[in-house]
Amino acid sequence: MMTLTSTSRSCMGALQASVLVGAMATPALAQDTEGRAMSGDLGIYYQVHGDLGSGMVPFLVLHGGMGTIEGDFGALLPGLAARRPVIGVEQQGHGRTGGRDMPVTLAAMRADTLAVLDALDIERVHAVGFSMGGMLALDLALAAPERLATLTAISVSQNLDGMYPAIAEMNRNPTTEPSPDALKLLPSEEDFARMQAGFADNPDGPEQFGRTFAQLQAFMVSGWGWSDQELATLAVPTLLALGDSDFTPVDHSAHMAASTGAQLAVLPDTTHLLITSRSDWLLPLVDHRITTSGTGDGAFDRKGDRP
Repeated sequence: MMTLTSTSRSCMGALQASVLVGAMATPALAQDTEGRAMSGDLGIYYQVHGDLGSGMVPFLVLHGGMGTIEGDFGALLPGLAARRPVIGVEQQGHGRTGGRDMPVTLAAMRADTLAVLDALDIERVHAVGFSMGGMLALDLALAAPERLATLTAISVSQNLDGMYPAIAEMNRNPTTEPSPDALKLLPSEEDFARMQAGFADNPDGPEQFGRTFAQLQAFMVSGWGWSDQELATLAVPTLLALGDSDFTPVDHSAHMAASTGAQLAVLPDTTHLLITSRSDWLLPLVDHRITTSGTGDGAFDRKGDRP
């Protein structure tokens, strides 16, 4: 088990400043069903809240790096599930999904996520992703737009350079000590402990936390991201949401919104670690994105219902 030394705190800060979770303690909404869908030789853990046979296009929630379904979406799940069914997926090496001896990539996470949707016979979803999960949701929207009715990407950037320079440098050089201003935005020891607790039931044991952490450090400097030209091809109705004290400057998110035609929402008095707890603001924003998308619930949201 990793301990929070000054070095690991700096490393965690660097990773947290880019993909990690809003580690808020929130009571979990009991799932209606749970299971694992095979993607290659790995069983991808998922939860379902509500009735997937309702005829409504479900939400798909995608957690941040080192996060879990409940850890990132505990505050939002009750409101989302009151609106339509919700599918939550835990990615490679996270929560209740075991790890792989291969790098974490957007392409691999995309394949794993689509494997869950295919196993559940779900053709299309309203994707809601936070941080790394928002990056994954954006990747899905660009690579498999036919599977998304709408996209809500929370606290994302176009690439590593889209983050504040100090945050980007902490990712490139994990030994960099955070500045006093940056330190205010990073997780506390209590946040770090809650993230570790989310790996208690990992099939590969709680020590998977350290392995996943190392894989995500490598992912952050792997050259992920999208050009303006790639973003301009986004065809899925999109909402970009961030906090006014997030890891990404508002002007960068405004540039992304202009490149994609997305709606943009900036939540006041909100950091990266707090944003998914702002359910009173986020839920109406998600509602507005869906109702103004022109997609409706979709008559053919299950693969078996397609003509």
